[in-house]
Amino acid sequence: MEPLIIVLQLRRISEVVLTTPALHLLRETWPKAKITLVIADTCGELAPMLPRMDEVLVFHSKLRANRALLKRLLTGRFDICLDFTGTDRSALFSIASRARRRVAFEWARKGPLRALIYQKFVRVALQPVHVVDQLLDLLRPIGVDLASSEMLPRLTVPTFAERRAQILLRECGVNARFALVNPGASKSEKYWLPERWAEVILHLQYHHGLPCILTGGSDSEEQTHLRAIQTALAMLGSGPLPLPFVVLAGQLDLTLLTALTARSAVVVTSDTAVMHIASAFKIPQVSLFGPTNPFEWHPRHPFSRVIQASAPLDVTVEFFPDAMGAPMSEIPSLSVCRALDGLLPVPVSEEAIELMQPTSPEIVSVSDPL
Repeated sequence: MEPLIIVLQLRRISEVVLTTPALHLLRETWPKAKITLVIADTCGELAPMLPRMDEVLVFHSKLRANRALLKRLLTGRFDICLDFTGTDRSALFSIASRARRRVAFEWARKGPLRALIYQKFVRVALQPVHVVDQLLDLLRPIGVDLASSEMLPRLTVPTFAERRAQILLRECGVNARFALVNPGASKSEKYWLPERWAEVILHLQYHHGLPCILTGGSDSEEQTHLRAIQTALAMLGSGPLPLPFVVLAGQLDLTLLTALTARSAVVVTSDTAVMHIASAFKIPQVSLFGPTNPFEWHPRHPFSRVIQASAPLDVTVEFFPDAMGAPMSEIPSLSVCRALDGLLPVPVSEEAIELMQPTSPEIVSVSDPL
């Protein structure tokens, strides 16, 4: 009889996406097992895109909204609990699940109580490894063979989200291949200079003939950064842009953002969740790393290019756990443009540029989702 498994991953969007190889391998190992995943409400919109889960439960920040979750935990009769989170809250959920086998990482062991909650603690490798490999290691104690594991994240865009993306692109006048540019980040030190983002957008338009969609978050600091990019673009560009430039920052839910990312010809980001979402679809992408070492976090598919501020003049081809970070300002726009040239088809000719219809930058609101 195949087991009833509950998986706890209550961290950020990036970590949930990077847990998908482990989720996929669980399903491959036990095709008929019932697998329940618990995620935080900030990641709830990922639920329909996660690989082959029987059930996805959402933990809400408002405690009163969690009655159904707690009831399900207490009545689930689970055989295995895999805690990828390692917090006090996930430890509580682990014991509430009453699973016969409860597994967490060694670093989650804090005090004698945790030793009573979990039956097995998985030691982290002595040498640093990629986050995906770290997460896969949690499967070893339950007998999962990692030799055949798929090391790349996986997401699936639901049909309804694909349809929403098609309608939105049509309304924005984007009827062909496009570039998605996401300059935002969780920390301001990961922001690249606005004028350099503008130079990259102009390069995508004039040299590769790609309309550009600008995405990002809605918080005030990030919105200020995005407005600075638009100002720089207006100052650097000589008149209207040749192709659509659509600003959707702060106006997309996670499902629609993922659907647009999956349809992109290329994605340019800093070290942020959109980088990992793009990697789940093996989209050609250029990722910029400043203070963060990309060793543990970089996309690993063949169409990914990483540029580090500590070695900014070329694409990084080897990653080292002891690499030092550096300010984002060390990355020149020329390095990013060269990386794009290596990923994209031959740049368009000057004759083709002349035939493009000029268009002014456009801000499209989707505050009433499709």
